[in-house]
Amino acid sequence: MKHSQNINRIINLYNKSIAFLTIIMLVFTNVSFAQKRQNTFIPQPESVVMQSGGFNLNVETEICIPKKYSDLIPIVNSKLKNDTGLNLNIKTSRVSKNSNYIVFQNVKDASIEAEGYILEINASSITIKATDYAGFFNGFQTLRQAIPVGSLGTTAIPSMTITDNPRFHWRGVLADVSRHFQTKEFLLKQIDVLSSYKINTFHLHLTDDQGWRMEIKKYPNLTKKGAWRADRTGIAWWEREAATSDEPKTVGGFYTQEDLKEIIAYAKVRNVEIIPEIDVPAHSKALIASYPHLFCYDDVPEGVNFEVAVGGKAPDNALCAGKETTYAFLEDVIKEVAALFPSKYLHIGGDECNKSNWKKCPHCQKVKTDNNLKDEEELQSYFIQRMHKIVTAQKKTMIGWDEVLSGHGVKGATIMAWRRGMHTPETQAPREGYPTIMTSYLHSYISRVQGPTFMEPEGPNSVLPLSVVYNHEPIPSELTAEEANRVIGNQASLWAEFTPTESHFEYMLYPRTLASAEVSWIQPKVKSWERFQNALVSDHFKRLERENVNVAKSIFTVYPAFAIDQLNTEAIVFLKTETVGYNIYYTLDGEDPTINAIKYEGDFKTTPKKLLKAGLFNEAGELLGAITEIRLK
Repeated sequence: MKHSQNINRIINLYNKSIAFLTIIMLVFTNVSFAQKRQNTFIPQPESVVMQSGGFNLNVETEICIPKKYSDLIPIVNSKLKNDTGLNLNIKTSRVSKNSNYIVFQNVKDASIEAEGYILEINASSITIKATDYAGFFNGFQTLRQAIPVGSLGTTAIPSMTITDNPRFHWRGVLADVSRHFQTKEFLLKQIDVLSSYKINTFHLHLTDDQGWRMEIKKYPNLTKKGAWRADRTGIAWWEREAATSDEPKTVGGFYTQEDLKEIIAYAKVRNVEIIPEIDVPAHSKALIASYPHLFCYDDVPEGVNFEVAVGGKAPDNALCAGKETTYAFLEDVIKEVAALFPSKYLHIGGDECNKSNWKKCPHCQKVKTDNNLKDEEELQSYFIQRMHKIVTAQKKTMIGWDEVLSGHGVKGATIMAWRRGMHTPETQAPREGYPTIMTSYLHSYISRVQGPTFMEPEGPNSVLPLSVVYNHEPIPSELTAEEANRVIGNQASLWAEFTPTESHFEYMLYPRTLASAEVSWIQPKVKSWERFQNALVSDHFKRLERENVNVAKSIFTVYPAFAIDQLNTEAIVFLKTETVGYNIYYTLDGEDPTINAIKYEGDFKTTPKKLLKAGLFNEAGELLGAITEIRLK
């Protein structure tokens, strides 16, 4: 019996030894893997110094977060569990271990700016140093990206020291929820994903011609009527006929004030500020449909339609600039908006105003005469200045699209500079002393398609590739240093004419918002398109898919161009891709290309009318994106 017990003890010791050795081998394998990992952070930090070795995250790892920042605890807990499967012990007391811990350390360090952090990872510990909550949140997001994607259980994190500060403190994304309403739950998901890439401003375009999306208790008709429109599903946006008064109004939705409070609270602990936009005096068809007395004429002319717009053009969508009732109404609305949203900013739109009705309106013309306004541009300036007084009375800073610079401007406001070309608000606004947020439609309007138009979902007939978003420099070189300091941020804007579904909305958001996030966070000297592209391909596409995000892979699309040489009966073909380091293979016989097809080495000539098929391949011979298919005729 005793002999049998000894044998059992030996067997148990042997099993424990094998288990211990297995763990040790796993640890060393993970550390070795960690050391080989490339820098795949998005946004790219200011400084990354890789070191030998790595920290092993496991079930015994202790996490300490100062009590002052306890709002981080559920986020840290849920994200680490989601990323690694580990349910770790998080406490607000001091570290009680000599090693295997993660500590969030509140420091006084002049080198760490607001929202900045220092992340130190070594074999025994991980330390995130910051001076504010935002810095801890951002440092934690970088730590998450240091954890190899797909890790489950014990995980090696490579040793490194990261020093990081943001370039801009406005790093924004606009979501148009008026053209197509998106649910509260969907917005929460986007805030969660965007904040993980250090986007800190979520601009909600809450009102437009196609729908009023925010509950205003004093004026219930704004959501009772203004939030709903006639169904035109399946009809192209710009070909839709206006609704009639007797049609059912079944498309739309709105956020109650309780919904918005929940969105605001959810965003706050993720270092995201929600900016509300109530777009006036134009883009107000849903508002006018709800309260027609705000329109220019007392007797409505024949042919004027007071239904919420269904899409396309929306004539007669400007509020009357001459009636005092307009300003009294808007003051009531702004009071409720300001009371609900804690942000210091309130956006009033001010863009694309068709002033044709103002020219004929007796109320507008009287105000114009009484105030010695020379034209309707100065009348719009009068309207905007009245709005500015209403907004500032609520102790908010007014934001307007760059059209508010017309006339006499509106000193004290912040400008979103979106137009380019004939208009140059990107230089005008900062030169005239305005704090300016760059929202260039050429570089940041991600409602434009992101690949060859014939291969992308419905959208404007205009392409904004990922590389163009990434290579954008928000601060014009013509500005002086003083003027450049007035550029407070950068923003990507997703207008929603062509994004009726959640899936399509996400497809347009990602990965271009990641490119915008990096543009907004890092200094130009740190940027590298090739590094960013490789980080996406090797790491972040997988991370986004893990979060069930419908991410576009248009970066891999081959762009075709050809010309027909009628003199020699030849087609001259050009193929391009925005990526670096991959090869294009093509066929002309109708077969799908593989790496055994013809490798593209430069423009070539072939017989017209042939079917060209082209694809992008990596070194392993894998097709990376969709096959481009076009008839050469």
